[in-house]
This record gives sequence, structure tokens and C-alpha cells, in this order.
Amino acid sequence: MSLFYYYGLLREKRDQLQRLQDCSSKLHGNQQEFSSYRETITDPELSTYTWQGTLANKFDEIRLGGMLHYFTDIETAQFSEVFSALNSKIQSIQSEIQAIEHTIQRLEAEERAKAEVN
Repeated sequence: MSLFYYYGLLREKRDQLQRLQDCSSKLHGNQQEFSSYRETITDPELSTYTWQGTLANKFDEIRLGGMLHYFTDIETAQFSEVFSALNSKIQSIQSEIQAIEHTIQRLEAEERAKAEVN
């Protein structure tokens, strides 16, 4: 394959890497924003002055046992899985970039050697 092909491939991989890094940065911001909403699940706290009885107890069970549980799962496990997948892909593309750069250097050296012979 030609140098032209590898330069194009290198540009494409660098663009992919930049998009993934931008995505990771934005996702970290989204995670922080998401975490800031934790209090809205448990607020307002129910008391004898605000709301009480069977419906209030069921509502609290849903908030604390259901919604808070799923919120915590998203906040920790699911975000961690996404960041892990992103980091894995970023490392993979960085390795590909290094391999492409090595190939380009080798091809350039071959072309220089051919030019010196002629």
C-alpha cells in the first residue's frame, strides 16, 4: 500500500481518537451533573407534617428501594462500564496510530533508500 493510503488512515484514526476523547470528557461532565440530581430522589423528606400514611410509606419505598437503587446503579456501575469501554477503544486506537506511524516511517525510509540508489 502507498504512503498516501497510510497518511489518510492515520488522519482517520486521529479523528476517531479525538472524537472518543471528546466523548469521554463530555460523559464525565454528564456523570457529574447526573450525580448532582441524587438529592431530588429523596427530597422532600416525608414527615408527619408533610405526608403520612400507607400511600406515603409506599411512595417512600418506591423512592428509596426502587428509584434510588436504579439511580445508584446508573451512577456507578453503568457509567463505569461505559468509561471502561471508551478507555479500551481509546487505547486500541492509540495502538493502531502507533502501528500506522511505524509503517509510514518504514515506507519513507524505503523510499529514501530507493532514491539514494537511483
